Amino acid sequence: MKMTKKILVSAVFAVAAAISPVHAQDYPQGNINFVVPFPPGGGTDIPARLLLQQISQDSGWNFVVENRPGAGGNIGLAQLARSAANGQYLGMGQTSNLAVNPSLYSDIPYDSIKDFRHIAVISTQPMVLVTHAKSPIENMDGFLAAAKKAPGSILFGTPGSGTVAHLSMELLSKEGAIEMTHVPYPGIAQAISDVMSGVVDVYIGSLPSVLPHIRSGSIRPLAVTSLERNAVLPDVPTVAESGFAGFDTADWKGVVGPAGMSDELVTKLNLAINTALQSESLRHAIEAEGSTVISEDSQWFSNLLANELERWAEVVKLSGATVN
Repeated sequence: MKMTKKILVSAVFAVAAAISPVHAQDYPQGNINFVVPFPPGGGTDIPARLLLQQISQDSGWNFVVENRPGAGGNIGLAQLARSAANGQYLGMGQTSNLAVNPSLYSDIPYDSIKDFRHIAVISTQPMVLVTHAKSPIENMDGFLAAAKKAPGSILFGTPGSGTVAHLSMELLSKEGAIEMTHVPYPGIAQAISDVMSGVVDVYIGSLPSVLPHIRSGSIRPLAVTSLERNAVLPDVPTVAESGFAGFDTADWKGVVGPAGMSDELVTKLNLAINTALQSESLRHAIEAEGSTVISEDSQWFSNLLANELERWAEVVKLSGATVN
């Protein structure tokens, strides 16, 4: 049977539409899958869900969150890098899995620059060094003095080897010419329990993870790792104030997508994210946990990442930290 010219032309356009990239005016086409490369309820999962909830309220878009933890965030991001570049697959990157891991892992399954579109940074937050409320270590001077007095005797807990928290302490160790012993933990509950019982002398983790325990009075903050003091802990000094000028190991988070996404889609997503970040309720939720909201374009994110990759490579080399 002969196909008429009109039907043939229609068929060609239908095939072209099926294989062509999704355009911003047609976006999204169904649910948007969002990979969080860490467990549910953690310091990455919670802000991701808060952000997506606000975007949904603003736009009506529907997100399906998929938690894919493992290998310091590498597993989830590797999955995202292999996904279709049509804007239907997004995920949360951060300092550790985008900027630190490339220097820590010899077999990292993605390239942070080439395999992703860097859509928008959403926030930044410091690490916080804490000890038990009744510890004889009352401040950073006391902590440094104790570490120097008995090299290797200070046990410091972290959320895991190769994390921003771990590298922060390794860098502090190098710059302060002190020796300490690392104790990695799989979760905050056991870490806080061990700090309170004296199993470890100090613990360093993200501000949101330790803030409830600081507010309850069960642990004492010694210092934050950002250049400036944090608004929710205004009386807690920075590491930089304690004789380490320029010390800054704050952790940032940002939304990424697979390489190959069109500029048009990246711009639309960046606008949706930054619009959501203007919401008073979302900003309050982010800032209440000690984070600072970031609202910039996608190129700003790409520039940040390029600088961070270089900076953290130096930190990893200087500290001698490994993932083992």
